[in-house]
Amino acid sequence: MTVETLKALESLNEFRLTDAEEQKAMDVFGFMGKEVEALQAIDTENTDVMVHCMPMTNVFREDVREQAFTRDELLAGAPEHSEDSWIVPRLVK
Repeated sequence: MTVETLKALESLNEFRLTDAEEQKAMDVFGFMGKEVEALQAIDTENTDVMVHCMPMTNVFREDVREQAFTRDELLAGAPEHSEDSWIVPRLVK
């Protein structure tokens, strides 16, 4: 991170930092840059790619379509029904 980049971010995000805040931000970004360099120095040639740090298993059931209720069972729960449909009060006049 350069001072110019930090100034551009201030302008882009419409905020201003004091000189002390700018120095603190530059120190933080400098530290982060050193951490990235340290990680990049590690040889990962023979390392497997890892998405999760622990083994994950799918706990979801298979998506199987099933008929939970029969039409007659559903109609039995309706306050009013015709031969094959619920009858509901009219909402729009």
